[in-house]
Amino acid sequence: MSSKSTYLPLELLWKYREFKRDEVPAPRVPFYNKYDVDEVTEYVRENGLEPLEFSIVGKKALLTDGNHRIVAAKKLGLDKIPVHITWYEGTGEETFYEHTLVRFRKIDYHLELELRMAFDPRC
Repeated sequence: MSSKSTYLPLELLWKYREFKRDEVPAPRVPFYNKYDVDEVTEYVRENGLEPLEFSIVGKKALLTDGNHRIVAAKKLGLDKIPVHITWYEGTGEETFYEHTLVRFRKIDYHLELELRMAFDPRC
């Protein structure tokens, strides 16, 4: 496993969202405080954007944390956003549930280039 914090283009990460919080809000659970996209957007406007969690397994990737924040960043017109990238060895079954692994999407050419630049200082 290796990891790196960097900035990536929002539009590049957009298709790797695990949940489309701009289309389907998170369910409200009475004993667990969930915030909607508008509340998160206001928080980001006032406090800045905390890094999103971006996970890679093999040749696939998924935004595993930050589905509300990426929508907020888009609403606020941010181009590049902070991400913490973790590259997992193996199949990912040791770390993720099966229902999460099926949400991972194939890494496209543009993301591959960005990842190469982030992880290889020679680029």
